[in-house]
Amino acid sequence: MRFAPLILVIYLVIEAFATFQKEDKSAVTVRNRDYIKDITLAMAYKLDNIFTNSLKSIESLARLSSNNLENGQMSSIFLAELEKIVQFDHLRFTDSSGMAQLTSGKQVYAGNKKYFTDGMTGNSGIYIVMPSQKEIANIVFYAPVLVNDKIAGVLASSFDENTIRRLLDYKVYGAHASAGIVNTEGKSFLPLESMVVPQNVTQGIPKDNFKNFLSTSKFDEENRNNIINAYKTLTPSSYKYDGNTDEIHGYIAPLHTVPLSVYSNFPIEAAKSLYSMGIKAGRTLQFLLIFIFVGYIVYLLIIQFFIRRSDSRENRLASYIAKAENAIAKAMIYVDAENGTFEDLSVMPMPFPKTGKLENLEQGFIRCNDDLQNGEEFKSFFENVIKERKVLAHIPSVVFCSPQPNGTKEFITMVYIPVEVKSDLVYKGIILFRNITAEKSKEIEANKKLTQALAAARDASKAKTTFLFNMSHDIRTPMNAVTGFTAMAKKHIDEPEMIKRYLEKIDVASHQLLSLVNQVLEMSRIESGKILLNNQKCDLESIIMALSTTYGSHAETKGITFVATVANIEHRYVFIDSDRINQIAANIIGNAIKYTKEDGSITCTLNEHPCEREGYGNYTLTVEDSGIGISSDFLNHIFDEFARENSTTVSHIQGTGLGMTIVKKLTDIMGGTISIESEKGHGTKISVTIPMKWCNEDKPVVIDQKKVETIPLKGMKVLLVEDNEMNREIAEELLMEKGIIVDCAEDGDIAVEKIRKSAPGEYELVLMDVQMPRMNGYEATKQIRLLKDPKKSRIPIIAMTANAFEEDRKNAFDAGMNGHLAKPIEVQKLIQTLTEFKQN
Repeated sequence: MRFAPLILVIYLVIEAFATFQKEDKSAVTVRNRDYIKDITLAMAYKLDNIFTNSLKSIESLARLSSNNLENGQMSSIFLAELEKIVQFDHLRFTDSSGMAQLTSGKQVYAGNKKYFTDGMTGNSGIYIVMPSQKEIANIVFYAPVLVNDKIAGVLASSFDENTIRRLLDYKVYGAHASAGIVNTEGKSFLPLESMVVPQNVTQGIPKDNFKNFLSTSKFDEENRNNIINAYKTLTPSSYKYDGNTDEIHGYIAPLHTVPLSVYSNFPIEAAKSLYSMGIKAGRTLQFLLIFIFVGYIVYLLIIQFFIRRSDSRENRLASYIAKAENAIAKAMIYVDAENGTFEDLSVMPMPFPKTGKLENLEQGFIRCNDDLQNGEEFKSFFENVIKERKVLAHIPSVVFCSPQPNGTKEFITMVYIPVEVKSDLVYKGIILFRNITAEKSKEIEANKKLTQALAAARDASKAKTTFLFNMSHDIRTPMNAVTGFTAMAKKHIDEPEMIKRYLEKIDVASHQLLSLVNQVLEMSRIESGKILLNNQKCDLESIIMALSTTYGSHAETKGITFVATVANIEHRYVFIDSDRINQIAANIIGNAIKYTKEDGSITCTLNEHPCEREGYGNYTLTVEDSGIGISSDFLNHIFDEFARENSTTVSHIQGTGLGMTIVKKLTDIMGGTISIESEKGHGTKISVTIPMKWCNEDKPVVIDQKKVETIPLKGMKVLLVEDNEMNREIAEELLMEKGIIVDCAEDGDIAVEKIRKSAPGEYELVLMDVQMPRMNGYEATKQIRLLKDPKKSRIPIIAMTANAFEEDRKNAFDAGMNGHLAKPIEVQKLIQTLTEFKQN
């Protein structure tokens, strides 16, 4: 019996630790419940932001599209171009008769759709398409398109369920998780896989699966009623239900933009991982604790003859607590709640004396620890738990943040375990500490990433909205000139001089519009990695002379002095993509001319400097102007996409805010650097330095030029393949003016059939569009090349298309075409091309 007190202490400590483990699991469950609540609320906030910005985007697009209707119709090509610059999955225009034009060129009837009937009343909004046998889940955004204050149709876009499902995916402690969406009737818009009841074929789409799952035995009545009330009244609520092995916690939160609710469960894999870590650590520590005390008993048997019995008992308790504390958490405090005192048994230093009153212990924690609750949790822990000595149904705990000497912070959970209780009062107890820095850091990091993701989504949406607003104005300005001068020309149809002046202004406005579109498309190609450098021999002095000729006359018309010089050039012949060099120079010099007033000056200088790479030189193009200058604040954002210091409304200068962005990205691609010096009101100096490889011999590249003689084209028969009626009419008129006989085909398959049925040599050449509804120009060309008759299969085919980039030209030749003309068609190039093929 002499070891009975020691065995009792062992038993109490083991039980205390087991209780501590149980409470730790309970604390993990509470954190998991709060965590899934925060994630679900953040997910709902994220979707509301996306839906709100998407509605604004479709309203802006509807306003932008009002000038692109012809006889109340919108071309699929224009719709397709719009779809490329927005974030939607689908885009369609439904005219006033209810026929919807898709980006693919297909037309379907949509007059019975709710978004159409509501849009035709002048409203814009968001429409929910629930999943069915025929349709997948969709969120539709719609807005009316007004022409002369009359509703001409409805522009609609949508996110399908695959896009929305990607928005709902996230990770919790490395485990994959997702969310579901339910409507106010309990039908699944997007079901959560873990809450789906298996259905047979006759039951069809699992739209009622969410409601069916609530009716299973997994939910008790209280949680079932909570979640039903939540989705019916669109209010947030926590819930829980029985899983296969553990209790599962979840949260449901309403969306404010649409009558839907988002719900999500804390992943079972993440919960099991957290629980298993605690259980494994607990079992290991229990084994170590038992091993220590068994060794200690052996030790007592050896030395018991040398120690008095009266001292033995006291020493056993002290040694037991010290060794247990050392094995568990390096920190343990023995509390005498009856007398209001404590004894620190920790090996590690603590911010208070080893013994003293409980008030000293409380103040020591509040003073020396940066706790998460500003001391209130500490006060409640000591005042309402330890000092009141009540036996509670749970193990009380508090989490605090402890600063370390090296500047880092550790998160500690502190629990109080009664070890002596009489008449429902605690007489003695111990305070144990556990380091939870790893778990807390993961939680903080997960919240940080989610916050960053939400911020990034908001910034991206804001940037796109800003771009659409700017582009809406910048596109409308030249479009207004085109429509305005067209109307004026109609009024003065019998006055040739005035019509000529109006047509010249329309031509200027159309070139401005084409420049805006080209810059946006060029930026898109750069970001998608489609820019390929075409390095070839070129003469740098010739480039500078060309710049002087081109921009000198432009500057002269504004009354600006323009000087372009070559200085310190030892190697004038280099391998470089001259088109890209001209593009960089064009953007910089073009800006200089835009922002320099009359009587100002612009100097353009090219210098050569030594380069570390053998066989290379660093060439610096410097453009300095006496213009309006750039503020120091805007210099930090000059390379940002769509950035402009003043809007075109204020400055009256056209632009997309992409010119300097394109310059910077092209310079980076070519391995160069760019620097800008400027002061508001005192001009700007921009220097671009690019390493260029010298040619082996400094001789200009002589290109043999064929002399093209003008020959009559009258009587030449051409097959014009074009699906757009307006483009077809323009091309047909241009060709017929030269006496060319034109036969037309509205699609690629029609062109193939006409060539197949024609007599050999009937057609001398084919002008082929690329993008057509049924058969595109590439496929039509391949079909023609497969014809058995060589006179038909070898007919010259020229691409005449809006696909104007170098890779489009390559695709045309790969398909078997003989030439490429970019739209809008330049008459001189078209006639020259026909002449060359006529000669050959």
